Amino acid sequence: KMCTTSWLTLLFLATLAENSVGFAIGGVASLNGAPPRLRGGASRMASEPTMCAKPVLYDMPVSNNGARCRIIIYKKGIQDQVTIKSPMDLGGLRSPEYLALNPQAKMPLLVAGTMALPESDTICRYLLDRFQDSSPSFVPTTPEARAKSNLLSRLHDMYLTTIQGALYKAQPPFGIYGSRLEALQELQTQLHILNSAADADGPYIAGQDISLADATVFPTLVFVEHMLPLYASAEAEQFDLKAVLGERLHRWYLEMQTHDAVFQKVHTEIKTALDGWSGKGRWHDILHAGAKDMAASTIFDKILAKQIPADVIFEDKLVVVFKDINPQAPTHWLVVPKTRQGLTQLREARAEHASILGHMMTTIAKVAKEKQLGDYRVVVNDGPKAGQEVYHLHMHVVAGRDFAWPPG
Repeated sequence: KMCTTSWLTLLFLATLAENSVGFAIGGVASLNGAPPRLRGGASRMASEPTMCAKPVLYDMPVSNNGARCRIIIYKKGIQDQVTIKSPMDLGGLRSPEYLALNPQAKMPLLVAGTMALPESDTICRYLLDRFQDSSPSFVPTTPEARAKSNLLSRLHDMYLTTIQGALYKAQPPFGIYGSRLEALQELQTQLHILNSAADADGPYIAGQDISLADATVFPTLVFVEHMLPLYASAEAEQFDLKAVLGERLHRWYLEMQTHDAVFQKVHTEIKTALDGWSGKGRWHDILHAGAKDMAASTIFDKILAKQIPADVIFEDKLVVVFKDINPQAPTHWLVVPKTRQGLTQLREARAEHASILGHMMTTIAKVAKEKQLGDYRVVVNDGPKAGQEVYHLHMHVVAGRDFAWPPG
């Protein structure tokens, strides 16, 4: 109704109301030489055009973060009040037009009048506020359920979406991780933490009422269901979604797909987009997905599995350092990554190997210092003509004698 009323009329009525209040309270308005403003009165008028502008959500079906906004729009039935467009309508995420609205070059983005609003959680809260008269409210009825909803949304946004790129990005970083495998392991850890925070009884993720957490978490689980199986090892058994998500999340995820038409719709939107990615070979060259390590196992695999003994001098979760059984110097160590990750040779290294290669080098420096090694040489043999015998990348550390240059 505000949008169909003359602004001049509203301004006149607001001013009249303020003057009337001033008169009614015995001339208080004259103390400051101006009438007091009613809360939400004429001072608010400048913001009203934004409220009247039909919001535009720039989003695409493949976006899990945008999908939470779409769930709210669909559930509230406000499709006629919010226009959904592709970022391509502005030339794409990197176009000057889009960057002027969202310098982060990400989606979703909501534009309402002169206000450009990025970040999906903020967009959702704006939609819930602006269209609060349309049900459902997405606000649970108890303080405890509201707190649980906020916690679940926060856990999701802080610890899942920040590393979800490991599922589909070609190269690192994946949040704080340079290694895809480490990021994927952490993602699964965070899913179990989210599962523990979910309501045990449901039917919704935070309890009896649908909440923002339902809209937030559900689309990301579509990602997990579609993409995580791509990274299963060749020896792994059939992908077990329940084991990955945990009992509560798994039950809730299936329940929403089965009994809620809007969540079914969004599931189909995302899955169709992801199937499109698959059809275009999105994961074909991604390490551990399309590009799996299919090379034959080596003696190092047996050493790492402790099937063959080795004189280990250092070990952490990523590498092991042990003495070479055929030493070429008084001190001769081998530094071996515990997971080969396709690194049969150094020539196979790619951007996401930078993390493990760097860790191998810093491990050498650490252990050499602890062992008071003094001067030493680090060698990587790449290929048979360079002397490589075991096709599982490793570094030699040799010390205890003088070395000539060039090496022979």
